[in-house]
Amino acid sequence: MSDIPLLKGISEVADIGSASDFEKKHTPHIVCSRKGAGLHVQIAVGHGIAHPSQADHFINWISLSIEDAPVARFDLGAAVAVPDVSVVLDVETGTQITAVGSCNLHGLWAWTVTAP
Repeated sequence: MSDIPLLKGISEVADIGSASDFEKKHTPHIVCSRKGAGLHVQIAVGHGIAHPSQADHFINWISLSIEDAPVARFDLGAAVAVPDVSVVLDVETGTQITAVGSCNLHGLWAWTVTAP
């Protein structure tokens, strides 16, 4: 079991470049690319450091919001599901896209990007 306590609220990292490995491992990473009329959005929990997917430490779910309106939620199973999901959205350039990942031990972590 981790010695880092369960965090309250939603944790957000201001500068991922200076974040700790713990913060990078828990923060959702969003990659967007335009392909035709849709915006392909890939969300993986972890900025360069993969989050564990074990029976006792895993990502429960990943949610996606557009301008604070929920649009998708992906429920994940312990130990078997890698926290890496994708969806195609119909949104305009400049739209705020937020992903929230839920770690069973360390709570909620969010990241926001602007749609290209």
